[in-house]
Amino acid sequence: MKILASIILIFHYSIAFGQFDNSIFNNYKPINENDSLKLWFSFDNQNFLHNNEYFNNLYDGYTYLGYSISPKLIFQPSSKIKLQAGWFFIKYSGRDKFWRSVPWFNCQYKFSKNVDLLLGNIHGTVEHKLIEPLYSFDKHFTNNPEQGIQFLGNFKHFEGNLWLNWEKFIVPDDTFREEFTLASTSKLKFYKPESKFRISIPLQGMATHKGGQGNSSSGYEQTYFNTASGFELEYLPSINSKNRFGTKNYFVTYTDASDKHVQYYSKGWGIYCNLFAKIGKFDFMAGYWYSQHFIAPRGEQLFQSVSEKYIIWWESNKQLITSKLQFTHNINSGIKIAIRAETYYDLIRYNFDFSYSLYVIINQDFFLYKISFKKENI
Repeated sequence: MKILASIILIFHYSIAFGQFDNSIFNNYKPINENDSLKLWFSFDNQNFLHNNEYFNNLYDGYTYLGYSISPKLIFQPSSKIKLQAGWFFIKYSGRDKFWRSVPWFNCQYKFSKNVDLLLGNIHGTVEHKLIEPLYSFDKHFTNNPEQGIQFLGNFKHFEGNLWLNWEKFIVPDDTFREEFTLASTSKLKFYKPESKFRISIPLQGMATHKGGQGNSSSGYEQTYFNTASGFELEYLPSINSKNRFGTKNYFVTYTDASDKHVQYYSKGWGIYCNLFAKIGKFDFMAGYWYSQHFIAPRGEQLFQSVSEKYIIWWESNKQLITSKLQFTHNINSGIKIAIRAETYYDLIRYNFDFSYSLYVIINQDFFLYKISFKKENI
């Protein structure tokens, strides 16, 4: 029943496309009918330095320095099916072994003209485009790859991404609990493709669950809901211009739907307002966050009202001023470099936290072979 309730809630509050521009990490490619019976080799490599300098009672910042590699073979047996098989590695500097080394498999089916279905490994973390209070950017380095089921929709006035990320699967007598995240991101677009002024409604919904039946783990089942909805205004100086300016604004909620509450707060809310600009190779965003009793299990910790550092520390009210600046340069086809800086200033507790990052991304496909069938003369 909780899973069904989660699905209903998420379709009612589908998630906003409101995150900072993280498109350099995108790896999703739609099915091309002309690639039928073709075999490709894909090489994905992300090299990163992401340093969080945090000075608060909520969360200790980490420094992520390392790289991830994901080689794959891609085969398209028909005009509607694409299969990808490979391996995912991630290694942090200062560790002798890979932090994670797991198989990677994805079946992508063109369900209809506007909808793709993905099974196996899905395109996750920052590719979901969740806003920061609901999904921490750091999880791109700790929660990759995601696996489960995903629907991607792209229509004239609607974009959507519905997914289930099954994080821990259990069998009888397991000593740990199952964990999964069910969520969606979508946007209703009230403008024509040739419009310079664009108005859209971003919506959000996420359910996180920890529990399960038939296992021997201790602890209560936990189910949390987060939603966000609002409006976006965007201006393009010209139709073909990559430059843009605008504002994104959200009302965010938190609800603890667990049978027994273990969190200090059972309900909360927040307001998240942003101004953004993209000028040439630079992206800028300035934001304001106000919340009361807000908790999001997958969200950036600096926006939360409870602490990961201290059990008895909580912050009922939060006020943050945030800023982000990123420079992105295309070195070559499929090769990008980005430099980013972020700041968070707590107006109530006068904490100043910041981070800086450097990324070199390589994402290239190499054609190998096309299968051809000869017609026999009868």
